Amino acid sequence: MNTVTDHENFRAELISAKHTQVAAIFNSQQEASNSASELTKNTAVKASQITLVDPNDNKLSQKLEGPSKPIGKSMWHSHLALGGAGLVAGLIAAFFLTQFGPALTQQNPLFTYIALISPGLFIGLFIAGLIGLRPDRTEIINTVRHAVKERRYALIINLKDSQSVKTVTEALSKSSNKVVEAVK
Repeated sequence: MNTVTDHENFRAELISAKHTQVAAIFNSQQEASNSASELTKNTAVKASQITLVDPNDNKLSQKLEGPSKPIGKSMWHSHLALGGAGLVAGLIAAFFLTQFGPALTQQNPLFTYIALISPGLFIGLFIAGLIGLRPDRTEIINTVRHAVKERRYALIINLKDSQSVKTVTEALSKSSNKVVEAVK
């Protein structure tokens, strides 16, 4: 039987806290500010790690995602790496088919290479695109945007390596009815 602790330990083994973002929703700015103060007093979180999002905030996307240049650079690198891996996988498969495969592939090596390189490249780029979409971030982004539309406030906490996601989440849950976490 899995428990919350097992889930926390499993997540902590896979992803370090420095790659985790936690958001909490509050009904007023005072509640959010009080919770931020309590969080800095009772945990290892520093005030510089906490971002307050109010309903009139024009920089919501920047606060949720951070600067777009590193995101674009990461997407560029993932497309190059996975597209290249797909290309190489297609080349290797085509090589083996033209050397050891059926007579059709041995007699038509050019078409065999074209037929296997194209899907290999496409699959690699497709996987890179899926990674770039970041479906793991959907919950935190939607939660904060929904709160802002309802004229509520949000705290976004960007954790560091030595900090416990569980401790921060529990501390925020005392004063917020909605706390979500995601990989940033």
